[in-house]
Amino acid sequence: MKPIGIFDSGIGGLTVARAVSEAIPGHPIVYFGDTAHLPYGEKSATLIQRYSVRIARELLDLGCGSLVVACNSASSNALDAIRSAAGPGIPVIDVVTPAVNWVQSKYERGAIGVIGTRATIASGWYQQLLHEAGFTAQAKATPLLASAIEEGFQHGRVSSALIEAYLGEGAFDSVQAIILGCTHYPLIADQISAQLPSHVELIDSANVVAQALRSAIQEQLVDGAEIPSSTSQRFLVSDLTDSFARGAQRFYASPITLQERKLSSLLD
Repeated sequence: MKPIGIFDSGIGGLTVARAVSEAIPGHPIVYFGDTAHLPYGEKSATLIQRYSVRIARELLDLGCGSLVVACNSASSNALDAIRSAAGPGIPVIDVVTPAVNWVQSKYERGAIGVIGTRATIASGWYQQLLHEAGFTAQAKATPLLASAIEEGFQHGRVSSALIEAYLGEGAFDSVQAIILGCTHYPLIADQISAQLPSHVELIDSANVVAQALRSAIQEQLVDGAEIPSSTSQRFLVSDLTDSFARGAQRFYASPITLQERKLSSLLD
């Protein structure tokens, strides 16, 4: 079985990798965290496309037969470029489209909220897809949350203060649900919920992305195929930092070994 390639600018995409490993147990995975260039959410669309395409090609060179863009900023700003680089024979799953499709299948028409990085919200991709699906989108950039979570401040006063600043004073009282448009945010879902009316549901896209991937690669999932060992899961980073190493297990919920793999052509 060809590995599934999954990438993000940093640590958040490990929540998606974990969901994929649970939805498709035993399938080899190669995860790439571009820690040398995080956060993508503060980069221009041009740079996000450049970094994403380079990593997509790296994963394909490592033998991956499908790609998951486990980053909302990259999914919103670089998806066409990634698919063009991958070619028609490689399934490419983003984290935006499956989330909107799931919203469309569950909710009546009305208002849906989205929170994410500046790059994600500024792209307008969530807003466009929700509008095309018949919903009114209420989107807000919450740029400091990912950095706080990356540094391990979740469940503390720092992230609580930020959540209150972004979501307090009835900012999302009129929506049916809020899409967590950043793969970091599931780790503080309880704190986010505490700032919202009880009727507002939170949508974590990790599981729906994993199911979308499973459907897309169904032909690759051969019944009776030899199940690889856990060593078939590789976790690569473009810059191995102490903070990433400390946080990786928290996001993946089981011990993992990180390997540094420099992307010299991208380094500033």
